[in-house]
Amino acid sequence: MLSNILKGAGKDALIYFPVRFLPALTSLVTVPVFTRMIGAEDYGFFYLVSSASSFAATIATAWLTPAVVRYYWMYSRERRLDEYTGTTLWLSLASIGGTTLAATVLALALAPMLDPGLVRLLPAALGGFAVSSLMQVLLQVQRAANKAKSYAILSVLVTLATTAVSLWLVWSAGIGSLGILLGGLVGNAVALPFALKAAGKHGSLSPARARKDITRQYLTYGTPFIAANLSSWSLVLADRYIIGWLRTAAEVGLYSVAYGLGEKIMQLVTIPLMMTMGPVMIETFEKHGQELAVKVQTQFTRYYLLVTLPLVFGMAAIAEDFMGVFTGEEFRVAYPVLWVVSASVMLYGLTQIAGTGVTLHRKSKIIMTNTLAAAGVNVVGNLALVPAYGYMGAAWMTLFSYLFLLGLTWWRSRPYMRWQVPWPSVGRITAACLVMMAAVMLALPQGDPSVMRLVLQVLLGAAVYAIAVFALREIRPDERAVLTGLVRRKRD
Repeated sequence: MLSNILKGAGKDALIYFPVRFLPALTSLVTVPVFTRMIGAEDYGFFYLVSSASSFAATIATAWLTPAVVRYYWMYSRERRLDEYTGTTLWLSLASIGGTTLAATVLALALAPMLDPGLVRLLPAALGGFAVSSLMQVLLQVQRAANKAKSYAILSVLVTLATTAVSLWLVWSAGIGSLGILLGGLVGNAVALPFALKAAGKHGSLSPARARKDITRQYLTYGTPFIAANLSSWSLVLADRYIIGWLRTAAEVGLYSVAYGLGEKIMQLVTIPLMMTMGPVMIETFEKHGQELAVKVQTQFTRYYLLVTLPLVFGMAAIAEDFMGVFTGEEFRVAYPVLWVVSASVMLYGLTQIAGTGVTLHRKSKIIMTNTLAAAGVNVVGNLALVPAYGYMGAAWMTLFSYLFLLGLTWWRSRPYMRWQVPWPSVGRITAACLVMMAAVMLALPQGDPSVMRLVLQVLLGAAVYAIAVFALREIRPDERAVLTGLVRRKRD
């Protein structure tokens, strides 16, 4: 049973992989263009507005999307998917519409006090927030139903449309970061009709199908996630405002570009695994009980570390060359942020795995209080470190805050489902990563950045890591057999 569950999860993760691979790949195309055509200050304004949009999205949908994922299978079992889908859609429209109206009023009130460079971005940011928020809720319906292929197709469509429009506007129209925001608005609007059609395959989209009892259940379960996600927002994005307040908008731009690159490279592997793990763990728990769910959780931990730890160590080895190749000269000084952010993203993924027990037992208030505590630590730390150390103080504080959150989540999840960390695997994987890092740094020491040099570093690191994990016998015989079978099928 465990083997079948993990194989199914692996297939879903491979389907979800393009969802993150494409944004990471397009970033490697767009960032070199954008950082050569948009100044650090304009980039800083863009990230401040984007962070505000993310804050609004948290208020509008943070309570809704976890409930959409958590309750799909329950309503499927009760044959109430028409009511589930109808309630989800119309509740989303009401929440997003109300938040958009409130944000518009607030933007108009604050506009006279803001920098004109910031004000010119607000209309596009508001429109993009409304459309993308609805798109994200509809995507969660596909994810909840384990419809990985549908989710992937819709996500890829958004990414391609957004990238194409953004590049055209920045390159041809010369409107700076406004072009990026308009690209996001258009990209999500193009995909929205297809997302509505896909959601309609699960149940009715009619407002007549919306139900008060489902709304109450969503609110009861999801409301604590508002505070939890606002705290997560603080962990990820509040440092931009602190840097902008205590330093300059240009430093916000430097920090955000490096942060975004490190985050997207890590999310290339973390998000497909996390997107797969949540629904699989819920389905396993609901159908087969907690004992099997614990075993699945342990294997997810091992697989997660197998693919994320080498990325963190690798990013530490090649960060300067990476920024030298993929950003404009003005932004390259921020290269130390890359590996610190990579480690932070890895820790956040481990936190989600560690907290599986409280999610399965619907203890959302624990998630809320954990993230509130970590957010408080992060904000206080940023206020203390940023004045003296600038954006690197913010980067180190992000890493510490996620480590604190991981420890707190592990401790408070124990009464519900004990996280069984595969420590021998952790040791072997870490050893393989150290060997890889040493090989890259010794064979290709720091020099002038170039695409060829970066490619050689990546290829060498991947080869050494693969050899090391096999030599240390971290890959089990049954897993070797699966890998060998895949290679043979490709040859045939």
